[in-house]
Amino acid sequence: MKTIFFLLIAFFFSCQPLPKDIDLEKYRNQFIEGTVDIDPALKDKLPKGEKFLIISVRDLQNPMPLAVLRVKNPSFPYHFKITGKHKLDHQRLMEGQVIINTRVSTSAQAEVKKGDLVGSATAKVGTRGVKILINTEVE
Repeated sequence: MKTIFFLLIAFFFSCQPLPKDIDLEKYRNQFIEGTVDIDPALKDKLPKGEKFLIISVRDLQNPMPLAVLRVKNPSFPYHFKITGKHKLDHQRLMEGQVIINTRVSTSAQAEVKKGDLVGSATAKVGTRGVKILINTEVE
């Protein structure tokens, strides 16, 4: 009987209209989709064995990442889609112009180290078809 009661309560509250001040479009468009590729001049510099592709999204004013995607042993070109589930702080919205930094490393850690391969691009949140070229080796 308790189970039926709780199911009815859950059903009742799930059927309530959303508040009018919520902009669903902001939440629906919290993604960036595209491909990451390696500059042909750097293909021989890719780490042998275990490697990680780290893709981070930052807004233009705040250096702290909004979202991070880590991929173990990717093949290139790598198709990615960063969504709200990759956000580090779910209180912050991904919106407007952002910087997307990419890095191939033997470490999954946040800090960049010598020998890492990096690239970046800017894009608007909600965009598909973003192309990022990893074209620099960290000295």
